[in-house]
Amino acid sequence: MSIAEIAALEPGFLAPTWQTGLTPSLASQVQPGLGASTQSGFGALLVDGLQSVDTQLSTANAAVTDFALGADLPPHQVVMALEQARMSLQFALQVRSRLVEGY
Repeated sequence: MSIAEIAALEPGFLAPTWQTGLTPSLASQVQPGLGASTQSGFGALLVDGLQSVDTQLSTANAAVTDFALGADLPPHQVVMALEQARMSLQFALQVRSRLVEGY
């Protein structure tokens, strides 16, 4: 049974990525609309990358919120989620800067 089949049967069964340690590529398979797109090309690649960054930012935000509300969540997982989101956002900003420079 695949992750997508489990998610379809039990929507609340899978924990957020910061709890399970799933990589963003596996997490995108669980969430509808974030998987591989039917379009090909550079534009689709950019859109998929931005969706991945958005997913990581919302995951980090959920981790901070849960930690602040007293959930049983180790602090190092919160810091890891925040750092992963920060690095993804910095990479996206670097790509944007390079595209603007090339234009």
